[in-house]
Amino acid sequence: MRRNTLAFLVLVSIASIFIICFLLLGRRIATRVPGSSPTPQTSRPRLYWFIPDGMRAEPETFHVFKWAEEGKLPNIKKMMDRGTYGFCKPAFPSHTPANFATLFTGAHPEVHGVNDGPMRVEGTPLSQIAVAGFSSTAKKVEPIWVTLEKSLDCGITLLAVPGSTPPELKHGITIRGRWGRWGADFHSVNFQDDADALFKGPSKTASRLFYMGPQLTQRIEKKPAAGWPSIKSYSQPLESALAAWGNTTHACIHDSTDNQTADYDTVAFSSDKQTILCTLKSGGWSDWLPITLKWQIPEQKLERDVETFVKIKVIRLETNGLFRVRFVYSNVNKYLTEPEHVAAEVLEGVGPMVDFVDNFPPQLVFYPEDKATFLEEADLSLTWHRDAAAFLLKKYDPEIFISDIYTPNQLLTSRWWMGYVDPKSARYNEVSVEQRQTLWEEVHWLYKKLDDIVGRLLEHASDNTYVVLSSDHGAVPLDQSVRLNNLFAREGLLKFATDAKTGERTIDWAQTKAIYLNMHNVYVNPDGLAGNWKRGSGPEYDELRQKVRQLLLDLQDPQGVRPVEKVAEVEKASQEFKLLAERSGDLIVANRAGYGWTEETTEDLEIFSVPLISGYKQAIIADNAKGLWTPFIIMGPGIRKGHYLGETPIDMVDQYPTLLRCLGVDKPAWVQGKWVETAFDKR
Repeated sequence: MRRNTLAFLVLVSIASIFIICFLLLGRRIATRVPGSSPTPQTSRPRLYWFIPDGMRAEPETFHVFKWAEEGKLPNIKKMMDRGTYGFCKPAFPSHTPANFATLFTGAHPEVHGVNDGPMRVEGTPLSQIAVAGFSSTAKKVEPIWVTLEKSLDCGITLLAVPGSTPPELKHGITIRGRWGRWGADFHSVNFQDDADALFKGPSKTASRLFYMGPQLTQRIEKKPAAGWPSIKSYSQPLESALAAWGNTTHACIHDSTDNQTADYDTVAFSSDKQTILCTLKSGGWSDWLPITLKWQIPEQKLERDVETFVKIKVIRLETNGLFRVRFVYSNVNKYLTEPEHVAAEVLEGVGPMVDFVDNFPPQLVFYPEDKATFLEEADLSLTWHRDAAAFLLKKYDPEIFISDIYTPNQLLTSRWWMGYVDPKSARYNEVSVEQRQTLWEEVHWLYKKLDDIVGRLLEHASDNTYVVLSSDHGAVPLDQSVRLNNLFAREGLLKFATDAKTGERTIDWAQTKAIYLNMHNVYVNPDGLAGNWKRGSGPEYDELRQKVRQLLLDLQDPQGVRPVEKVAEVEKASQEFKLLAERSGDLIVANRAGYGWTEETTEDLEIFSVPLISGYKQAIIADNAKGLWTPFIIMGPGIRKGHYLGETPIDMVDQYPTLLRCLGVDKPAWVQGKWVETAFDKR
């Protein structure tokens, strides 16, 4: 009897232990909420992956590793000493959404499906973007963060990563994926005095986000000011209403100097003309100011008030009252983080977010004061990302941290630098040696700021952490813009109308038989391109397509140079470019380095022009342009130390399987890349 009782008690004890373990495990699973980290697993490896957008690195002009050896980039030098480093060649079309998808899937666009940012498909009008390449929904296979979350059940944080929104993580943190058509994302706006003659020329479409989105520069009228009781002006004060994102801020331009001359020198800003938010001179920045903006959600027919912050810059104020003002809105709010509560924690720990400088198409490219503003805003961006990396790693301690910053791309493709520092540019000799030295100092300043961010990752990394630095593409000089749609218009293949009042041009799709659409697609149909697009077929279609193909191949600039590098029919999209045919045009056209396609049409039908910007990267074949190369540096357990991969670049698809091998995760079936074998210790 006693023996049976003892056996019963043992069984009860064992059962109790199993029940307690089950309850504890269930409690752990139940309490895992987005933004929380799982129980720390100190024995398994971690990954900190920093991917600055547009960080050029190659052995001829942007000697990043040489700069590190010279002491200019001390943290990158530490990575080189502790790991393996070399160059990487991007996939065509050398554009952010396609190459980030390539980095995160280990496959080319023919597999992951992200051919470009704006993509068209059959069954929808060509005038609309059918698939947004920056959206997470554009990918046809899962990205690395989904694979790792499923395989490792690890804490993951994504910061400003293209293709990460709408969020795909179930338990991790996603902060402002870029242009993913998710969240209350308010782009910065320039308010430009419409009386300035300089702005009579630029196309209004060039002031819209990606040429089709919201206004990035608004032309504003001014009038005599009234109703500003606290403003004292020695000349007739002037006012303008600066309206964007559902908010109107009034600006009063006035003369604060009693010198018997109309000498406007100050701008006051107010929401009601009674309470002054800030008063700024030309070149001045405000502090971060609270502001309420309207977030419109057309699909749900909703409009929400969003409490956020704005930073105001008076870019330029002339004594006659002509003004140029910039509103920079914080890029973090509760609708731009998943989970929502992370936004408040980030704002408290780091402050309002300046994700990147300027925008696309670039707006800070007209005045010398624009360049000064660009550098100041770039500093805000780079400093924020540096501090955010430190904060997020300390606060949430993720096992996987992937972050991006777009500012390097913006600087190297802006007006002010690439054309004058790269000897391959046609503009190279337009500046003096002393001026070029200053420009190089500014480029080195950018890279040092990136190095500072790397330093924050190294400070937090343990011996079991893989730290990786790479990029999606570099940038090369842009000597000439090529208006392919003007070429088609000259041939009678494209028709457009110009609004006499606004100057905006609209395509007559019914009468248009050929059109170029960003970044590398030409669509043709002998019956016109109106309505829901359907790819053509038959003898007339084939004849027209070959005619357009030959037009492109025969095109020459005034010096006799052919800007077209390669043209391929859609049937050869995969073979020639590794692109997905169903998201490609009837013809795929690659430009020679130094040239860049633009959708723009003009009344004079000129095809070639010298653009304000002097850097570019889209639709260029990387085999023919080293300037598109990027760095690849990896350090961590099992990685060879101080190992240089040489001047032959790896393929971008090879980074993904290399990282999966480091983390002990099998690569999925779709992966086209292979791990970089020589990066690993042979022991």
